[in-house]
Amino acid sequence: MTGAMYAAIGGLKTHMSNLNVIGNNIANVNTYGYKAGRMTFKESMYTTSRTGSNGGATSGGNNPSQIGYGCSIGSIDLNMSPSTYAPTGYPLDTYIDGEGFYMFGDKDGNILSTKDATALELSRVGDFWIDPDGYICNRDGKCLYGFARVQNPNYIAKPTDKDKEDAEASGIDITSKTIISSQLVPLRVPLSAAKPTADNKGLIPGNGKPGDPDYKADQYLWNEGDPVYPYLVEEKSADGKTYYTNEYAPVDYTGKVAAAEVPATGSMGLGKTNMVVGQNTDELRASDELHVQLKEVSVQKNGAIQGIAANGDTVIIGYIAIANCDSPDGVTHIDGPYYKAMGGAGALRVSALNGVLEGKYMGNQSMDILGAAAGNPDTDPVIDPMDYIVNEKAVELRSSGLESSSTDIAQEFTDMIKTQRGYQANTRIITVTDSMLEELVNMKR
Repeated sequence: MTGAMYAAIGGLKTHMSNLNVIGNNIANVNTYGYKAGRMTFKESMYTTSRTGSNGGATSGGNNPSQIGYGCSIGSIDLNMSPSTYAPTGYPLDTYIDGEGFYMFGDKDGNILSTKDATALELSRVGDFWIDPDGYICNRDGKCLYGFARVQNPNYIAKPTDKDKEDAEASGIDITSKTIISSQLVPLRVPLSAAKPTADNKGLIPGNGKPGDPDYKADQYLWNEGDPVYPYLVEEKSADGKTYYTNEYAPVDYTGKVAAAEVPATGSMGLGKTNMVVGQNTDELRASDELHVQLKEVSVQKNGAIQGIAANGDTVIIGYIAIANCDSPDGVTHIDGPYYKAMGGAGALRVSALNGVLEGKYMGNQSMDILGAAAGNPDTDPVIDPMDYIVNEKAVELRSSGLESSSTDIAQEFTDMIKTQRGYQANTRIITVTDSMLEELVNMKR
């Protein structure tokens, strides 16, 4: 065989690969969140029949003489730039207006740092719903990760002026019942409170009867069905770093288990947390934890997912986290609409939208959870700057729609015609080479 035939065979294989890329783009023209691929060609190897020369005192130089052996695949790239908004009418369908990815994983993910977050799957498709266990998932059953609201360990129901002055000096919030935790967790609807009883520390029994001088009515610390947000607990890592992680309150199995799990002080974790969760006894239940049923659930521009509880209160489930990479076009396509930040993507950073967690670090590492008095900056391990949560102001979320495919049909049809003609031309090289070889064989008759 001649070099021309080898070159043509390489050209045929490469043009067929390009047609595969074009075919995949056209097939996904209506696939939400699809990112069109592009293949580039590169020259293959060369053989040198004569090297080049710069010339000498009496003779001129000459160029090298080289013959190429066709082409091969140069690269197959993804265009990860945002595509257009496609309305769907589903209130939980969410479009990222800007760059970035949603993060998906399992229900039991324990993400305390940005390094941990690299294990999560990335996607531009926000087809969310609330599963029977209260988790915010996509239609593949993967849990959406974000920042949940938790019980404020510093909350004081009726603070005095002195309390307010001390809180301001320490830089802590004592007036909000809940705060945003900077631990990256699978977002879940708040759980539903059990009936308060003396066993689960939700009821302080009174004394006497109405009308008696020493009469004191029963005191209930919460109402059955109230939202129960996670509480914060301190966790130490192997390298000595301090994290504050989200923990769900225990389930009250008719007063038999919760009583043992609730400390005598009536509080769990940090602060004055004392609520316990009602038991889900449904035969088809996903877990024993009963969660609040919400109506009119929607996604806000800053990533807040909120709904209306049965008592009319607005309940914020949490805030969607957005991941960004140094090189978004370098993410690795793993399956369907999912990517991972592997080699070529650079560093992954986690961000919250529009000042939701400004100045915070992953895993609640900053020492402002319990105020300025917490921690020792001279002896505590240095916080990794990669764990800083980026305050993303250039990105917003838009509900009731998804991102359309980035396939450009006109461009794909043009590329298909060019590929077809290129393939045809390479077949002609093989035909002509075969004809020349036939003439060579037929020289002796």
